[in-house]
Amino acid sequence: MKQNDTKPILYSTSVVSLMELAQIENEYVDHLRGYVDELQRKVDYIKQYSQIGKHPELETEQQRTQFVANPLNAFGLVRRAHEDWSKVLDFIKMVENPGTQFEEMDRLMAKAPTEEDMNEALRGMAKIHEIYDLEPADIAKGLLDGRQYMAQMPTPDRVLLADYIYNKTDYRRAAQWYKTALQNETADAQREEIRKKYIISRLKGGSSDEVEKYLAELSQSHEESLPTIDKPTSTQLGCRGLYPARTNLSCHYNFETTPFLRLAPIKTETLNLEPLIVLHHDVLYDREVAFVKNVTMHDMTDSIFGSNNNIIISKIKELDVNGTIKIDRRIVDMTGLSLKNSTTIQVMNYGLGGHFREHVDYIGEDWNDDKNEFLASYGNRFATVLFFVSNVTQGGTLVFPRLQIAVRPERGAALVWHNLNNACEPDPLTEHSVCPVIVGSRWVLTKVLFEKVQMFTKPCHKL
Repeated sequence: MKQNDTKPILYSTSVVSLMELAQIENEYVDHLRGYVDELQRKVDYIKQYSQIGKHPELETEQQRTQFVANPLNAFGLVRRAHEDWSKVLDFIKMVENPGTQFEEMDRLMAKAPTEEDMNEALRGMAKIHEIYDLEPADIAKGLLDGRQYMAQMPTPDRVLLADYIYNKTDYRRAAQWYKTALQNETADAQREEIRKKYIISRLKGGSSDEVEKYLAELSQSHEESLPTIDKPTSTQLGCRGLYPARTNLSCHYNFETTPFLRLAPIKTETLNLEPLIVLHHDVLYDREVAFVKNVTMHDMTDSIFGSNNNIIISKIKELDVNGTIKIDRRIVDMTGLSLKNSTTIQVMNYGLGGHFREHVDYIGEDWNDDKNEFLASYGNRFATVLFFVSNVTQGGTLVFPRLQIAVRPERGAALVWHNLNNACEPDPLTEHSVCPVIVGSRWVLTKVLFEKVQMFTKPCHKL
């Protein structure tokens, strides 16, 4: 009912007033429908998320490992937890009397991935794309380096990854991802926004004189790739399995390093003599693998690398010395070297797209005074021992790019290489890298042996 300065208007007494009332009711219903539509949009969104976010049975550790070992599942999980959880919770907060569900979701929100976590997931996915030169259209539909998986990337995952790569100024790859995002059904407004981002990426990575060409590309098949202009590095060739076959390999049973090996010889494969690189097979037992994998996320810390300590490589933990006595003895059997003053054995686990860029393990000339004092006391990092605790379904290969040697993870095997040459000088040929994990979980043990205690044990190998 309307009111004026004197008395309320009586609508029923006049057709004109009734007509006005009818108009008011129309406005009221319009607002009511708008509210209902808003609620329905919220319900539809929550239903959609409840279907996307619900995983298959993850009751056992094997099921959980298998699920997150696929990068598409892992990346989608991080993105949803980082971006979607808060949106769903905001929707619920706008509903009266949300009850205990809101309290539980609010509690879980405190565990959602941080911005840094989201960036790490994006970096891992970008590395898988770049290092293996995979087509975004293939990745998005679950075809990873020739293997088809059930998982796929929804549009929000594709756009977010495209935005990340665009901000890294890799405009050609960003354009590929924007084009792939158009492959899915999206709202018209969102579709137009993605098309604009594609054109901008192509312009920044190409020429302003070819706008018509870029527009025409949008009408082509979304799976049609853009031309590759980057020449692959030696590391990338190794990760892609493109090193030439080696013909100078040798395999033998090692009976000689220690007396114990006469009873239990080790299967040894010599991959290179100078620098010495040797792969020992079946030297880690199942019970030791189980012991290593018994650590949890809360036991491990971030392994950080880089001049500014800004690159997270993996999760890492130093193992209890008492739990690795037998493994240390085995290292002596394999190498014949002294473990005095050596580092504690560390366990490392790589995550989504986990990798380690090219580096050397020896201490170079550009280290500070503390490192020089360390060198005077213990000598340089003479040898590195790396045990493979798990197989990796795809990726995770260790490559020596200058030597064009690639070693795939083999559960139970140990890779040993000398970082110094026969004159105990740093050997740059030992530069190595870990290829991004595509699918799987890469577990390794590492230990470094130092130079000075090897004075009377170090073998010198003839070329």
